[in-house]
Amino acid sequence: MSGALVPGQLLPDEQALCDEFGVSRTAVREAVKMLVAKGMLEVRQRIGTRVQSVRSWQLLDRDVLSWHQSIGLESDRLLRLMELRLSIEPDAACYAAERRTDEDLQEIFGAIDAMAEHAVENERYVLADAEFHVAVLRAAHNPYLDALENAIFTGLLLSIRVTNPDSSQNLLSIPFHQKIGDAIRRGDGQAASDAMKVHLEDASRRLSAVI
Repeated sequence: MSGALVPGQLLPDEQALCDEFGVSRTAVREAVKMLVAKGMLEVRQRIGTRVQSVRSWQLLDRDVLSWHQSIGLESDRLLRLMELRLSIEPDAACYAAERRTDEDLQEIFGAIDAMAEHAVENERYVLADAEFHVAVLRAAHNPYLDALENAIFTGLLLSIRVTNPDSSQNLLSIPFHQKIGDAIRRGDGQAASDAMKVHLEDASRRLSAVI
C-alpha cells in the first residue's frame, strides 16, 4: 500500500519473509494467497511472487479500503475518491427520494441528529457524517450501489479529516445534509440530487484547497 514495493518487484523468498515477520510458513502462504486474491500479488512458478500494478488491485474490497485507512492516502487518491463520490452520490440521493422507506428516513435523520449532537467532537461527528451518506446510499435500494458502500464510507472518512479539521466547519456542513434529507423526505428526487451535488462540490473545493 505504501509503495515501498513497486509494481513488478519480486518479494523476498518465503523463508526470508518468515524470518522478517517472525511467523510460520503457513502464515506467509495464507497472507500471499489473500493478496493474490485481491489482485495485489502474482505468483509464478520458477519466478516468484511479484507485486502487481495498482490497476489490478481490488480497490473497493473491504480489507483493501481498511488498509488504506491505516496508512492514509496521498493527495491524488483522495481526489480520485471524491470524483467517485461525485459520480455516484447525487444519483443515489435521487433514487433514495423515490424509494425510501420510513426506516430509511429514520436512519438518515438519525445521522443528521448525531452530527448536530457531536459537532464539537470531531471523531464522533465524522462517523455520523459517514453514516448519513451510507444511509442515503442504502435508501436507494440498489444492490449495485450497496456494493460501493465501503468505498463511499472510507472515502468520506479519509477526506473529511482534511476538509473538517475542527468543529467550525462541522457546523457549516450540517445544513447541507439537512437540505438533502428534507428533499428525500419530500420525495423530490431532483432536489435531492441537486442538494447532494452542491454539498459534494463544496467538499471537493475545500479538499482541493487544503491539499
